[in-house]
Amino acid sequence: MKTELESSRNGIIEQKIIEYLEQNPDFFHHHDELLNNMRLNHNVYGSVSLVEKQILNLRERESKLKEKLGTLLKTANDNSELLLKATQLTVALINARSDQELVDSLQKTMTDQFGLDACRIWLFDPNGTLNHVNYSDRYTLQQLSDQKFITSEPACGRVTDSSVQIFDGEKAIESYALIPLGEGAEMGVIALGSTDANLFTADLGTLFLRLIGDVMHSCMEKYLDKFE
Repeated sequence: MKTELESSRNGIIEQKIIEYLEQNPDFFHHHDELLNNMRLNHNVYGSVSLVEKQILNLRERESKLKEKLGTLLKTANDNSELLLKATQLTVALINARSDQELVDSLQKTMTDQFGLDACRIWLFDPNGTLNHVNYSDRYTLQQLSDQKFITSEPACGRVTDSSVQIFDGEKAIESYALIPLGEGAEMGVIALGSTDANLFTADLGTLFLRLIGDVMHSCMEKYLDKFE
């Protein structure tokens, strides 16, 4: 019982001290001799003075800020390179002189410039004759990918025993992105694959993927009569 009373009394005293210091932030300025006498435990340096503790805290904060800044700069640089590659791809697709050249330009750029391990184009065209293109119906691709393609938003994730068939059964492919061509994948999809399981994750931003799909769909519309 005595211990509980002492603990309660100490808690009240500590709270009053906290309130006093909050109301008098210049207290240690007038009593700086206390700073060097006060000792605090530190995980790395053992017992340190309050001033030393403050300095260590500032150094730790500086280190964390530098780390965050480095991450931001790297992200900005990566996005800059990605934007440049996406721009070059857009120009190549627009300049394509045929649907076959359009398909070949996309696949070559995806593997050579973006460094992806696979790029497959699936079109919903029963009369399709393009080389390096897979032809199927919407239902079959929905079953393989477990995607309904309700919108034009790309989908990313880990490859499964079913979805690996989208890449002709390449077992090395670990993650993939499916980019609908048109709203609800009306024309087909672009399937990008990587051996890096963490490249295409479910929470990946899809801005650039959406751009690629929109440009490819727009260019393919020039040959839309083949899909009707």
